[in-house]
Order: sequence, then C-alpha cells, then structure tokens
Amino acid sequence: MEILGQAFGKTLKALRRERGLSQAELASRLGSTQRHLSFLETGRARPSRYMIQRIERELALPVARAQVLYEIAGFASPYRCRAEDSPDVLDALELIDNRLLANWPFPAFVLDKRWTILRMNAPAQLFLTGFADGGNEPVNMFRIFASETFRERVLNWEEAAPIFAARLFRQAAKDPEMAGILEEVRESGFLDGLDEIYREETPVFVPVELLGPGGERLRLTSLLGQLASVQDAVIEGMTIELMVPMDSATESILYAFRDMAFPKAAE
Repeated sequence: MEILGQAFGKTLKALRRERGLSQAELASRLGSTQRHLSFLETGRARPSRYMIQRIERELALPVARAQVLYEIAGFASPYRCRAEDSPDVLDALELIDNRLLANWPFPAFVLDKRWTILRMNAPAQLFLTGFADGGNEPVNMFRIFASETFRERVLNWEEAAPIFAARLFRQAAKDPEMAGILEEVRESGFLDGLDEIYREETPVFVPVELLGPGGERLRLTSLLGQLASVQDAVIEGMTIELMVPMDSATESILYAFRDMAFPKAAE
C-alpha cells in the first residue's frame, strides 16, 4: 500500500507541475487543503476515488492518463481497456468512416497514435498514389512525410519543412516507438538544414505546396481533430485528418479526385 501511495504521489506531483500549478492552487481547485495535497504527493495519505475523479476533471486528463492514475492508486479504472481490434473500437471506426470521411469531399484519414492509416476515403486513396509503396504493410503517414518521394514533391520545402518537423516531434514525444522512428528520420537526413531556415514573420497559415499524383500543383493544409465525447483510450489516441484546399484551383482539383472516386455521383 505504501508503494502504491508513493507511485500515486509522484504521478500527481508530475501532473501538477506540467500544468504549472502550485500545491495551494491545485488544492483550491480540488476543494482540499495544501496540507492534504502535500500528504498525497509524499505518499503519507491515499486518495479516495472521489478525489481521483476531481483530479481527473480539474487537470483535464486524457482517458489514458486517467486510467493510469486510478490503477496506481489501487482502484479499478472506470474506463475499459479495449484492444484496437475489439468490436467497440471497430464500430467507432466504422462510424467515423461512414458518417464523416465518406461525406468529406476531399482526402480524409483516420490515424492511430503512431500515424498508421486505419481508414481513408476514396479521394485519399487517389491522393496517396505514388506515396504508398503498395505493399502488405499498413500505410504510415509518418513514414510518408519522411520519404524522399514526399520531399521531392513538396514545392515549398523551406517553408513547409518546419511544420512537418513540429508534427513529427510532437508525436514522437508521446510514444517511445514513434521516438525510435524519429531517430531513423534524423539519420536519413530528413531534418538536416532545419536550423538554417529562418523566417522574420510567419503567416496565419503555412500551406503545403506539392505536386499531386498526376503532376497537379496543390496548396493544402489539414484539419486535425477527434470525436468530442470519446471515453476510450484507443479511440482517444486516434486523429482524424481532413485535407483542406487553400485556393480555388486546388479545390477544383480535389473535387475532380472525388468525382474520379465516385463517378456516378459526378453524373
């Protein structure tokens, strides 16, 4: 029990510091006292389930981190630990695919926490022509970004490279396996020269200008999100990526992708 208390205390202290809160500030939010919070952090007191619920809410913990907090405190987590191929998760993926991706007119994807593409709409399949190798392995967006093929087709590499690098670093910081892939990317030279890129002023958006599968010139950005009411760590770790055209010419080209993917709808 003492070991559990110490583990919980260290985790709580780390979470508090991540949020930039003092013990007094967090205690006030929790309706507790600084003395009690200090006892929790040192392992001299154990939390109740009610206290963990308050911590989860006040620190806005994602499901995966809340699960850990319950478990190291010695409680069963109220969240189920579903497998990626469980019926509930697959049903949620089908809902996203059928209700969102199928109705988005431009390329759209669902990525897992390691950026493996779990679902994509028909325009996205056309868009990835030339990027994916066509093998049996699932397509990974991280590896597409880091590929020589992708780099060669980005027309404004100096402007866009820091944006891609920032996404790679953010993702690698969340997952040890992704950190390993990032090291491969470093060794490949993908990140070389980024420190030499300097911008005196950055625009509101930095669109990616790249050549499409047929040599089309495209100006794009992405809208990243997830379902708001997610209560599962697996689904919470997924990202929905919707490609957005940044000018009318790109919009027309992407609509053409849609019409090629759904010829009957274009008639």
